[in-house]
Amino acid sequence: MATDSAEKGNAAWEAVLKRDRLSDGKFVYVAVTTGIYCRPSCPSRRPHRRNVLIFQTYEDAERQGYVACLRCNPRANSLTRAEKSIQVALDHIENHLDEPITLNSLSAVSGLSPNHLQQTFTRIVGLSPKSFLDARRLTRFKQKMRFGESITRACYSAGYGSSRALYEKAAEGLGMTPSSYQRGGEGIRIRYAITQARLGPVLIAGTDTGICSVIVGEDHKVLAGDLHLEFPAAHFLLDEEFHRKCLAAVQTCQPEDPLLSKLPHELRCRIFQARVWKIFRS
Repeated sequence: MATDSAEKGNAAWEAVLKRDRLSDGKFVYVAVTTGIYCRPSCPSRRPHRRNVLIFQTYEDAERQGYVACLRCNPRANSLTRAEKSIQVALDHIENHLDEPITLNSLSAVSGLSPNHLQQTFTRIVGLSPKSFLDARRLTRFKQKMRFGESITRACYSAGYGSSRALYEKAAEGLGMTPSSYQRGGEGIRIRYAITQARLGPVLIAGTDTGICSVIVGEDHKVLAGDLHLEFPAAHFLLDEEFHRKCLAAVQTCQPEDPLLSKLPHELRCRIFQARVWKIFRS
């Protein structure tokens, strides 16, 4: 059904003018001069307001005889070409962490130019490809260390080309040296807080050097237990000021691009963790 409320129609049109991706899925608009309906974020040229109808759903538009835009693919749960490219880039990063990954190599697999990929990935994911890659490599390094691998072996398994590359990231990304992490945080004081996010309870932990853990789970006690397992030799304390910082970071990272809501829960959690990590490292 076409929107007949002037207030709702004006708000929808503002979203169309801004190409607001957060409005995708909430309504579609029709250019009556072409008979094509689009999602609000469609990159196509905007028609005149007088030639636009707003429909609550794509089914409503199709019942009136309008057809879907081939550029923005506005049907429910469908992906645009750009969204598919970003999903390919995310999957490539996850599956090739032990290999050199550059903007050019991601461009080649995604089908987007390096500049377009950089801009689109950052807008949709909330991080640059490099920032997301850095976060995933640190997480992979930690996993390898917990499985008993040596620092050197874990370093190369996680895709660091040299130990120097690892140590440049370690201070802020691990919150301690790799050797201290290997010893379970022995003698290190770790502050932590648990707060609620859309994806579930989130535990954030850090040292005086930087953030050492971001965990998304389902139960507060399990999260605290996971932190103790990761750092069995550390000293833990709850800190009210740190909790306020964590709450602010989680709230900042709550908004999700429509594409992310269509991705597997585990991948959404990884992106969320990387975004939280980035805030504390900025």
